[in-house]
Amino acid sequence: MDNPTKTAGLDRYLSPMDVWAMAFGCMVGWGVFAMPGNTFLPVAGPAGTMISMGIGMCIMLVIGSNFSYLMQRTAVTGGVYSYTKQAFGRDHAFLSAWFMCLSYLTIVFLNGTALFYVVRILFGSTLQFGAHYTVAGNTIYLVEAAVSVLVLAAVGILFITAKPALQRLHTVLALVLFLGILITAVFCMPGAVRNGALRDFGISGVSRTYSVFSLVILAPWAFVGFEVTSFDTAHFRFPNAKTKNLLGSSIIAATLAYVAMAFVSVAAVPDGFPDWQAYVAGLDGLTGIASVPTFHAARSIMGPVGIVIMTLTAVAAILTGIIGGYRAATRVLSTMAEDKILSEKFSKTTYSILFIMGISTVLALLGRNTLNWFVDLTSFGAIVGFGYTSAAAWKLARMEGNRRTVITGMIGTGLSAVFIIVQIIPRLAALEAMGSAAFLMLSLWCLLGFVFYWRTVTYSTLTEYSGMSASGIVLFALLIYASLMWLAKRVTNMTDAADMKAALTRGSVVAMVIIFLGLVVMLYVQNLVRKKHEASEREKIRAVESSLAKSRFLFNMSHDIRTPMNAIIGYTKLTMQEDIPPAARDYLSKIDTSSRHLLSLINDILEMSRIESGKLELELEPCDLCGILEEARDLFAHQMEQKRIAFGVHTAGVRNRFVWCDKKNLNRILFNLLSNAYKFTPDGGAVTASVLEIGSDGDGYGSYELRVQDNGIGMSREFAGKMFNAFERERTSTVSGVQGTGLGLAITRSIVDLMGGTIEVITSPGSGTEMIIRLKMKLASPDEMPAEAPAKPESRTVDFTGKRLLLVEDNDINREIAAAILGQAGFRIETAENGREAVDTVSASEPGYYDAILMDIQMPVMDGYAATRAIRALEDPALAEIPIVAMTANAFKEDEEAAKAAGMQAHIAKPLDVDRMLQTLGEILSRTDRRGAV
Repeated sequence: MDNPTKTAGLDRYLSPMDVWAMAFGCMVGWGVFAMPGNTFLPVAGPAGTMISMGIGMCIMLVIGSNFSYLMQRTAVTGGVYSYTKQAFGRDHAFLSAWFMCLSYLTIVFLNGTALFYVVRILFGSTLQFGAHYTVAGNTIYLVEAAVSVLVLAAVGILFITAKPALQRLHTVLALVLFLGILITAVFCMPGAVRNGALRDFGISGVSRTYSVFSLVILAPWAFVGFEVTSFDTAHFRFPNAKTKNLLGSSIIAATLAYVAMAFVSVAAVPDGFPDWQAYVAGLDGLTGIASVPTFHAARSIMGPVGIVIMTLTAVAAILTGIIGGYRAATRVLSTMAEDKILSEKFSKTTYSILFIMGISTVLALLGRNTLNWFVDLTSFGAIVGFGYTSAAAWKLARMEGNRRTVITGMIGTGLSAVFIIVQIIPRLAALEAMGSAAFLMLSLWCLLGFVFYWRTVTYSTLTEYSGMSASGIVLFALLIYASLMWLAKRVTNMTDAADMKAALTRGSVVAMVIIFLGLVVMLYVQNLVRKKHEASEREKIRAVESSLAKSRFLFNMSHDIRTPMNAIIGYTKLTMQEDIPPAARDYLSKIDTSSRHLLSLINDILEMSRIESGKLELELEPCDLCGILEEARDLFAHQMEQKRIAFGVHTAGVRNRFVWCDKKNLNRILFNLLSNAYKFTPDGGAVTASVLEIGSDGDGYGSYELRVQDNGIGMSREFAGKMFNAFERERTSTVSGVQGTGLGLAITRSIVDLMGGTIEVITSPGSGTEMIIRLKMKLASPDEMPAEAPAKPESRTVDFTGKRLLLVEDNDINREIAAAILGQAGFRIETAENGREAVDTVSASEPGYYDAILMDIQMPVMDGYAATRAIRALEDPALAEIPIVAMTANAFKEDEEAAKAAGMQAHIAKPLDVDRMLQTLGEILSRTDRRGAV
């Protein structure tokens, strides 16, 4: 969900007007001027166009609502790819992005080629001189094609050298486009009203319902482009909640633009045509301005000024389409490159722009053939993207209990399925959704997708691709279907038997080559996956063996490192209690701080090892979620105040505060994030922690967002991609002098994964960092919450004077330290060097002689567990029930459980925490004293 307090960083440069202009400009390209006369009016007429566009608008508002939900939920720059990956995995994300990229590339191609068309409309044959050539029966003059090439190159260069200026230009052009359509409609609409054309339907000879349905099917083509804004969510400098209204208003504005231009097209007809029906039917025989009804109406009604306005408006439409297509295609290519689907070179904006510029330039040299070949593919790619996005919104909203988005997601997914069926199956609509050339281009695009799919599987793990996945199957099926449909349409379009035979022969060869190449890639991928499976099985065997050795090594390392650490920390503490010079006290204080930092590193390494070996388990209990944040606020308030950091905790967005969760690990997540925010936020900065309930479902679960945001130094994009790897630290962290192990975020990510949640980071250098954790937790009722525990007896109220302890410790130094510390607290200390000696000493003592036993675990002759069991087995109950506390360097949780299973009352880890040790002894001795009093 959106956070209105989001820090505005240097990269948050998009205002609401910029986003609206981006959405509107990308939707309304050259097609708004050409399609009314060529397609809308012949099929459905003015009345049918208005109805169709209205229905299409409603459909797109539903799909736009799904995009808005995901944009508010996940503020990343990956758009459709990121949404699909989060919901369905990398496999489906590749498929959705691959076809969406096709749409964006065709938007660039088509609008670039439209300039070629506009030149001919305005100047006729004036520029038709010099070098020329023929492609597919169309004569192309280099001078005309150069106009398109120069504009495409200029936009690409501006993207590389002056992106902020290009963004401002895009906003201005979108406003020019909107105002131009508005002015033209105001002047020309009265003519359409006077001739009564607004009530007319099409001339295609089909029923009105069928004609309206046929135009509704074009909605993905007409409205593709508004979703371009989803690729720049991280750059919005306004709350993401506004995206719904911005997308909705842009879709409505686009609808009005299409309807207005359809009405303008019938406002005036050239001499020689009795009505608009005859005019539209005879367009193929016209040239120049008369060949485009919108331009002709503007000239007829508004005169030369009308042509100027229409030209400026058309150029603005073409340029907004080119700029938007460049932006979106670049985002898709870079996102796939970052996920190792494409070469890493595409992650650089310059390389992606040059790639798009190169392809667009080549296609611009094909002239109007580009329009004929690629226009149908725009719809296909948009439908795939819309369908996946709606399905992702449906799935994620259902997980979060967002019923409204569940409904819109279902509707969007269902409608997309209908669109794709009509798109690829001929004659389901009055219009031919895809021609033979479009099917050939689609088959080649699928083949190219197979090549990148090959690369993706090569660089992926079996977790991401475990076999011939959905993307591979769909690509291969589409490749075969598109190839055969191209061949069938090519043959059926022939009237002469000889031509039909020749087309069948040549076409069969082309189709078979395409299918064969796809089959080769598919079989290679299958073989590659098989080899990965075999290697994985071998790795599993080695991993099990390695895990056992690693566990034993870490167990020994924990014990062996904690033993000298206990000496360092213990002797430091004892020395600081002496009367020593201030300089020496300062040195000892620094030794103590460094020792505890080293101990923290050891603990983090051991914790990470436990997580990797699968030994970390969740312990669910009823918890107060708001209370956990309030405890964190109390814990960090003092140190935040010392750095003059404005620290706020917000819990007002929670309706159900009681949940079942692992409180200890949730605290660890929260403390890690707040610690990082504190460390990397300068004096006078701001840190905010908040929890928000984003949904609940009927099965008793709630979805929550935990956000920690700061306005500190931030992180680079490169580091943000690997920040959750163990021991990763960015260079700026070292430069700033901030200490850290580089394991906190790795542990946090692992715990979040174990809880079934997700973690997202929004950051950039100098802009601060926002960490967003989403968790789904079972709701608890107030009756399930544990009653407040009675206050524990203060250990300091127990008088330790004269209390006798048996200290069982094989290490001379540790024995000396513990005896000194306990002696200062008033205890009388006796010692034993191993478990056997301890058992003999206790069995030979009088009942009540020892008040408690401190027992080491790893000792020669007899370990602490065996010694404890032997003491518990003594015949004298008074001796067998002496309190025993484990005091050991074995600090894992399973060590605590083993100590209790052996009969010990408590577990104290080394290095010794004196306060905790005395508190533990105080609680145990207090219970013993109460039992003795009874």
